[in-house]
Parts: sequence; structure tokens; C-alpha cells
Amino acid sequence: MRIITKNKFAYSDYDIESTYDAGIILQWHEVKSIKIGQVDIKDAIVRVMGSELIITNMNVPLYHKTSAKLAPNYDPKATRTLLLQKKEITKIVWKTHKTGLSIIPLMVFETKTKLIKIQIGLWKLLKKVEKKQILKEKDIDRQMKRDIKNFGG
Repeated sequence: MRIITKNKFAYSDYDIESTYDAGIILQWHEVKSIKIGQVDIKDAIVRVMGSELIITNMNVPLYHKTSAKLAPNYDPKATRTLLLQKKEITKIVWKTHKTGLSIIPLMVFETKTKLIKIQIGLWKLLKKVEKKQILKEKDIDRQMKRDIKNFGG
């Protein structure tokens, strides 16, 4: 698995409940553009439309060797359909409606068989107090490890 891009703010701003790996329907030039790393998922959101999941605001710029005929009609932030099993989709829909969780893309990666996939996560927004508490716990843990290392050596 080769990670192409990550949503850097996802783990610091949100509490991720569960993750799913989803395929995505792309055109050939979008696949080439993503494989060279030209994709941005920072502002992307996954939504439920009927019985399928779609991703909006995922920025995939036009591949630089694409025909000029395609360039005027191409929308880099077009909505794209995600591919999941029906059981997973119903589970995600149930969790979003029942518990009020939302869905965001966490990372775009390439599998060993050269397929482009997106890891999505169900999340709830962290409050500032919770974020401070998490940072405080990490700092205390880091300090303890440093003290143990200095004491032993």
C-alpha cells in the first residue's frame, strides 16, 4: 500500500470512531493525476445520497497530458461515487443517522494491485477542552519517557 495523500487535520480536530476503505469511480486522467500526487482532500466531505456514498470537494486537477478538448469541460471538484459493499453502506448510514456522526476522507492510497482507494472515517468534532487534555496527556507521556531514558543512561 502506497499512501498518496493524508488529511493531516483529521486526527487532531476530530474523534475518529471507525474507518472504512472505499473504492472510487474515476476517469482515466483523474487516476493518472492522483497517482502522481495531485489530489487534495483537506476540504472534502462524504455524503449519503440515497443508497450510495458520494465525495464532494475533493480537488483532482486535470492531468497535464490530457487532451485540450477535455480541459474546458472538466470540473476538478466534481462529485464522485464511492464503492462499498451494501452491508457497509447500511451500517454507515445507520451510524450517521442514529448517533449523529459525520463522514470525512482520511487518506487516499494505492493498493498492491494499483487500485486507488480512499479511507473514510466516521467522526465527531473534538471540543477545545478535549484537545487540550489529549495534548497534555501526550506531553506527560513524552516527559516520562525522557526521564526514564535519562535515568537509565
